[in-house]
Amino acid sequence: MARPPTSYGASVKLKAQEPEPLSRDSGVDASSAGAHQQTPAPGGRRRPMETRSDPTIIYLHPDGKYELKRYALARGPKVKVHDLLIEALEEWAQRHGIDARFRVPSERPRRK
Repeated sequence: MARPPTSYGASVKLKAQEPEPLSRDSGVDASSAGAHQQTPAPGGRRRPMETRSDPTIIYLHPDGKYELKRYALARGPKVKVHDLLIEALEEWAQRHGIDARFRVPSERPRRK
């Protein structure tokens, strides 16, 4: 099996792709589509938040993840580990002078 080159140099040029117009049967208005538009998975539709956000993977030690789950459960049944991680990221960014939004707002109001 050939190994990929470690550097492509100037030989690789990427073109900016034009977003494809959505078909009428997709159920989404082309003017309201987000910047991170992705095609829905076969047999299902993507949720609006997944379309507007940029997924990021982090690798946690199992012990730390377990303790985060326990902490979330201790705070209440509706507290999610994802929300705790976003809060921690927002706090870290604020301490380091990063003024950016990290949480993608939901299109629907929260249920009470």
